[in-house]
Amino acid sequence: MYTMCTIIAKNYIAFARTLVQSFLEHHPNGKAYVLLADESEGLLDGHEKDFEWVHLKDIGLPEWPSLRFQYGITEFSTAVKPFLLEYLLSVRGEEHVVYFDPDILITQRMDDFFQELPEYTIVLTPHILTPLPDDGQKPEEIDLLKSGVYNLGFIAVTRKDETFRMLRWWKERLLRYCLMDPAKGYHVDQRWMDLVPAMYESVRIWKDPGYNAAYWNLHERPIVNNGGMYEVGGRPLTFYHFSGFSADLSVISKHQTRFQWRHAPDLLGLFRDYLARLTLNGYAKTAGWRYAYHYFDNGIVIPAIAREVYRKIGASQVFGNPFSTLTPHGFYLWLFAPMSLSGRIPRLLKEIYDIRVDLQRLFPDPTGGSRHGLMTWARTFVPMEYGVDPIVWNPVLDSMGG
Repeated sequence: MYTMCTIIAKNYIAFARTLVQSFLEHHPNGKAYVLLADESEGLLDGHEKDFEWVHLKDIGLPEWPSLRFQYGITEFSTAVKPFLLEYLLSVRGEEHVVYFDPDILITQRMDDFFQELPEYTIVLTPHILTPLPDDGQKPEEIDLLKSGVYNLGFIAVTRKDETFRMLRWWKERLLRYCLMDPAKGYHVDQRWMDLVPAMYESVRIWKDPGYNAAYWNLHERPIVNNGGMYEVGGRPLTFYHFSGFSADLSVISKHQTRFQWRHAPDLLGLFRDYLARLTLNGYAKTAGWRYAYHYFDNGIVIPAIAREVYRKIGASQVFGNPFSTLTPHGFYLWLFAPMSLSGRIPRLLKEIYDIRVDLQRLFPDPTGGSRHGLMTWARTFVPMEYGVDPIVWNPVLDSMGG
């Protein structure tokens, strides 16, 4: 049996349905799992005819309230990937599992791939197979060096001891380092895969250009509609990855500048078909559903800087449930409390100040003579630059005479 899986927040349910349906169209005896890296909040009824739900409680996350707080939506959804793969291999007893990002459409059967898969522990696809033009357009090769050699919108694994060793290593890294911070060498789960072919045996680099075609490799993979069948270089297109998809079809991808629709007229037909499928699967209704872990339990958005501070201080060992806003000595109250009795600026502001050389130069004595200027700056610019809700922030400053 051919088995696939994907991971979504609930606003991506239309993408998951579309992906799974396209997989089953070409593999009618296949099986599909979807991990909900979110809370349903009564919006999903738990029953889907084409796939089986997997929930976070099933996959063995350690300290999972902490993990879902310390990461944003993309980071968390990718951090749980090796946990899902291990669960499907070890608990559900699957022999082979292929992971697809939800924004993928399967357009051909994958028989040759699945027949070869048992020979390998892990299968990866490179972003590109030939050099990109050095013309200043995006993406360029430096962008791919920052994001990783392999695109982790696709990975396949086989139930072998070597696979479990790789998954254990990958899980350990993603518990702390599944960050979207290319300047520091992180691209969520993806950069870690650059090390895998060197560290583990029987890793296959799958170079069929019909697999994982996307905006980053269109320079080498022009999509052609040949009598209703999409092809790449005269070979069938097996699946296309709609990374950076925009529902108004104004661009091929919001992440690239290299190609416009006039360069890829047949690709536009594929995008129109994909949008029609998404629409039938409820895209208009579901795309705006909120991500539960984007909010404290009082409904206030968790700013990225709060997650960064939480990771920095190892707060999971100190504060208990980080989403709770009423817990005495909890993270929320700590974050917005004064740094000390003598230095009445919010701890969050002090954390921002400590990483901003420009603020240190402008306000050299933040708890003394420069305090008023820093607090005045903070009232306007902390909400603007860091996304801290003024509904919370302004009363915090008022309480400290700022």
